Amino acid sequence: YKQYCLSKAVVSTQSTGADLEIKQEEPSSVAECADKKDHRMYNQMQELINKYVELSKQNPESDPSWQPLSKSGETKIFRKEEEVNNVMMDYLVATTVVEGVTAGEMAEVFHSKELKLKWDHTIEADKLLETLDEHCAVYHQILKRVWPTAQRDMVYASHKQKLDGDGHPTWIVCNVSCEHASTPEGISGYTRATIEVVLFCQTVCDKPNPTRNDIKCKIVYSASVNPGGWAPSSAVRAISQREYPKFLKKISSFAQDHVKKEEIKW
Repeated sequence: YKQYCLSKAVVSTQSTGADLEIKQEEPSSVAECADKKDHRMYNQMQELINKYVELSKQNPESDPSWQPLSKSGETKIFRKEEEVNNVMMDYLVATTVVEGVTAGEMAEVFHSKELKLKWDHTIEADKLLETLDEHCAVYHQILKRVWPTAQRDMVYASHKQKLDGDGHPTWIVCNVSCEHASTPEGISGYTRATIEVVLFCQTVCDKPNPTRNDIKCKIVYSASVNPGGWAPSSAVRAISQREYPKFLKKISSFAQDHVKKEEIKW
């Protein structure tokens, strides 16, 4: 099933050395962005961004509290259990590196409704409910049913933001569940899933006049999801571990093909 809807995980971290080092070109002011707007979900998005950027400084490669689960090429998945406010949290993290794509381009592929429908074939319908600003909007998404489970839907705000820092821009996309009067829970009999999904992207390039062969995008992908209804945690975790690499491979391949003939956009 789709990784958004059958994973119950919070993900955030960095790899080190030649693999992934998110602290490089670290944003100097996470809560500020060049195209800052005021809207009803802006403060919530800034709190989420601050949280995930701080968590991205953790190092699962050397921290014994993180358990490596799998590795496939550049993609690695880690797990960590931690008690937060007397609640046991199950953290997962997926990291990878994508050749020939900038952070801004990858963020756009993940954020854009039109592009998402081209690469994410688990979506049955995705309707724009409200535009909050140039980079934040509320959507109602219906997922294709996977028999014998109930069909899921979700209402979420998707926010894209460029972070301050040295070098080429770092971008982050946050997809967070919210309520909207036009689409109450239970509409048409769907089971409502809730999500907190973050894609953290960082461009790696050390040449003054680069070609696509000179650039890479380092990614940290995170998802905290309640699929609604009932699902055993062991099954959710197993599906998450299996689906994360598939998701990253799919979006990475689409992004590379989408931008290969375009001018580089940071």
